[in-house]
Amino acid sequence: MVKLFQDSCFNILEQLISEGIMVDAIITDPPYNIGYTSWDSDFDLFRAFDLCKLLIKDSGNLIIFQGYSNVCETKTWLDKNFKFQNWIIYDRIKGRGGTRNLTSTREDILWYSNGNNYTFNKMYSNTLKATRGKGLGGKNGQQYRSLSNVWSDISPVVPWSDERSGHPTQKSVSLMKRCVSLWTNKGETVLDFTMGSGSTGVACKELSRSFIGVEIDEHWFNIAKQRIDSVKVTKNLFDGGNNN
Repeated sequence: MVKLFQDSCFNILEQLISEGIMVDAIITDPPYNIGYTSWDSDFDLFRAFDLCKLLIKDSGNLIIFQGYSNVCETKTWLDKNFKFQNWIIYDRIKGRGGTRNLTSTREDILWYSNGNNYTFNKMYSNTLKATRGKGLGGKNGQQYRSLSNVWSDISPVVPWSDERSGHPTQKSVSLMKRCVSLWTNKGETVLDFTMGSGSTGVACKELSRSFIGVEIDEHWFNIAKQRIDSVKVTKNLFDGGNNN
């Protein structure tokens, strides 16, 4: 099941609440209010979080991408309303700026749950162990390192990437597939209320999750819809839902 809305996220969040919709996870990359682009300012993130609180199941997770300059303020607010689980640093390798400061390659990912019985699926990184220890895969039978809260093993979207849409803050499908796999199970529903060019939706559809996506900009909505629609799945991938 895929549902896409081209509208203000506040309108759609309120609509979903009125319809009694509950989701298993909210995974989103909202504006950071740093003026990076024309839409990256004056976004009422905390109003969105108030609405999210009413949409996430007790077993659900809230995953928010943030920039280093505003992550502390966001965390302070979330600590009062959700259960903090971890603070992940994603090293996207490519950076911005650096003339009069250090080049910024850091992206913060805050993981909160809405209760104690949250979903978490252990994964391994894409980084080989430096020493294999006992046997081919080491003591745990794995040749890759356990996934930590510092991610430097997933490449960002660069100008020559096949998946590049042109969106200024596009996340790779590989990155979003990791998020979806870690914090949801097959057949569950993920909401992205600022979906941009749709990478989270593509990841959900490829991983047999239902997806609700919201994007206010018509141009990016159309690109997101095209990308998500292009993912072909069989009818039995979603449990109890229809594919779009």
